[in-house]
Amino acid sequence: MPLVFWGLWLALLILWMGRFVISFMSMYLVKDLHVDAGVAGTIVSMYGFGGIFGCLFGGSLSDRFGRQSMIIGGEIGSAVMLVILSFIGDPFVMGAALLVYGAISSIPTPAIAAYIADVVPVRAQKRAYTLQTWAVNFGFAIGPIIANQLVKISYTLMFYAEAVILIVATAMLVAFFYEARKLGAEPAAATNAAATDNPADATADPERSVSMMANYRRALADWPFMSMVVFMFAYTIAYFQLTSGLPIALTQLGMGTDQYSVLLTINGGILCLLQIPALAVFNRMSNTRVLVLGMLMTAVGYAFQIGATSWHGFAIAAVLWTLGELGTFPIAATTVASLAPADARGTYQGLYNLVWSLSNGAAPLVGGWIIGGFGSRTLWICCTVMFLFVAAGLAATKGSRERAVARNLRESLAS
Repeated sequence: MPLVFWGLWLALLILWMGRFVISFMSMYLVKDLHVDAGVAGTIVSMYGFGGIFGCLFGGSLSDRFGRQSMIIGGEIGSAVMLVILSFIGDPFVMGAALLVYGAISSIPTPAIAAYIADVVPVRAQKRAYTLQTWAVNFGFAIGPIIANQLVKISYTLMFYAEAVILIVATAMLVAFFYEARKLGAEPAAATNAAATDNPADATADPERSVSMMANYRRALADWPFMSMVVFMFAYTIAYFQLTSGLPIALTQLGMGTDQYSVLLTINGGILCLLQIPALAVFNRMSNTRVLVLGMLMTAVGYAFQIGATSWHGFAIAAVLWTLGELGTFPIAATTVASLAPADARGTYQGLYNLVWSLSNGAAPLVGGWIIGGFGSRTLWICCTVMFLFVAAGLAATKGSRERAVARNLRESLAS
């Protein structure tokens, strides 16, 4: 793995250890700003809707102006917005500010995914995206522990703490990018260095102009890629019921936040323990096979919840759908990186990451509607069917994706 990847990985680990403000924003609004719980949920949702704009344009902007500028600019902008948020006392102004914060903070996401594809050889990309997912999961597990201590002193303190963490991590990124430039390992949208074993082949071409609209048209007309986006949207709508439908179902069975938080701990713990060792298994399998098996395992976990009536039943289900998640997220990211042409990687990653923002907004609406009208068991049945549908779809479209990946590799070697 190239040194520039490890620099980015270390910064990502620190960044995600500092991602805790949004997790505690609802509590802050209710306890400190005395906002109604229902209104607080609507205000916090503005952050997710802002992420739609950041993902949609962040990737294409990174194709046009460079990965590094979008990553650094997005993180610095996020730190500034956090300080601004700490001074806002009006709930409606807070909602507008969260919309802006969500857009700015999500700009680096597709740029980071594209940067990894720029500097990591093709044969190591599966490992790279798995390591990235591990860093996110580990940081996300540690962050709330830090925030929990901060809010005992003051909720406002968590805004400043996250802003400081962002600035420190961004300073690290600037240093690593500077060293990468000195070593001649500058990533470029115009050249696919990932097709070789030498990331230093990714030299920038300042004279080349990238058309953002042409890249959007190219991505939207790319059937293997767009089918992958649609299937992953269907998957995430169902999978994100673990943070929207599941707590409602547990509440209806007389369980509370303690039981639910332990389920999330089981999820995070298994991912941190097994995600990297699982690489040895994933490397012996095709991307499609890993994805299909992951979907099927997730379907088994959600099917187990159909008849679950106790916490122990849901705990077994959590183990099963977490095992399904082990390969799904990083292998899907690897597949998207392989499908994207070198000069449109950011745009492709932006459209792919748009799936997560849309699902975060839609999953609670879908889950709440199904539970309210038909009950939680119907929700788990629908999710299970959805996972089976996605598994079948991914298996059926395997050939078109493999042909697209082979085409991109030939074009990269030719350039």
